[in-house]
Amino acid sequence: MQHNGALVLVAWLAACGGAAVAPVAEAVPPAPAPASVTPCFPDRPPLDAGDLLRQLEQHAWWWAQDEAELPPPEAFGTCTVHRGQIHSADGVVVAELGCGVQIFVPGIHDEVGIELGARGADVMARWTAPHGPMLCTGDGPDQARCGYERPEDGDTDLTRYVVAGALPPDVDALTGADAEVFFAPRRVVQIHYSGWCH
Repeated sequence: MQHNGALVLVAWLAACGGAAVAPVAEAVPPAPAPASVTPCFPDRPPLDAGDLLRQLEQHAWWWAQDEAELPPPEAFGTCTVHRGQIHSADGVVVAELGCGVQIFVPGIHDEVGIELGARGADVMARWTAPHGPMLCTGDGPDQARCGYERPEDGDTDLTRYVVAGALPPDVDALTGADAEVFFAPRRVVQIHYSGWCH
């Protein structure tokens, strides 16, 4: 019969009148983060926001159309698209289409492969395209919207990331290095992928 060495030592110390010490727990590696499930298509890899916008472009103009011109609701995998919104089968808004894509759930990535749950540092590490300084502004209670400004010769807004955590009190915006320090450790809770926004 085999015995756990730590338990035998505790029993021996107790029998001999010594002080019993709790066995030392072995270090257990943390469980890996669960992989995101692709919304609307659980059996596919994550969706690309740019592809999503191109595929569902007819629904992206809902804000500029009369009621009679709106395309009818369209099935998109297990989801439904109508009035610019992609709803899951249980009614959750997955994303909203316009001049870009507002992403509200994991499983949809932007042009540099970022999904919800990534850190600001992950965004900065992957963003290699030309850009101006970073800008962070308030985005409702306990959130901020951060992203790089257009490069000087750019004519299209760049993707923005909403992160958990408010700006410091009495601060309307952070720019440059201050914005990067604020953004780097925070988790992305929403992505505003820029398509043809100006």
